[in-house]
Amino acid sequence: MQKNPSESSEHEDLINMMVRYFRSQAFQNISADIPGVPRLDVIYGTKKNHVPDLTADKNGIGIMLEAETSSSIYDDHTASQWSLFSNAARKSGGEFHIVVPKGLRGNTEQRAADLGIKVDTVWTPK
Repeated sequence: MQKNPSESSEHEDLINMMVRYFRSQAFQNISADIPGVPRLDVIYGTKKNHVPDLTADKNGIGIMLEAETSSSIYDDHTASQWSLFSNAARKSGGEFHIVVPKGLRGNTEQRAADLGIKVDTVWTPK
């Protein structure tokens, strides 16, 4: 899905916020889809492959995180990503997290529930 420049900036800001947070909490092996942070690996699926926006681990628990904007929450591409990342996290004993702009937590939780996708944490800016 093509994001407009404002959404692209918001998306990158959300990822940067989570990189800073995970660093402050002593997470290791942080990789993210933003400049200045190590690149991410492709997660291979049976239907489609995707690259998460951020991965990190702490105490042997891996986290896969996706950042969404208001227009991407209901996109089919997003549903495919969430399904793949949630399943991959479960198989590896990890967690799947989503970060969204303030005010979108409820929409995100409802969308995940409608899709039958387990999300461990939905983050929003303070």
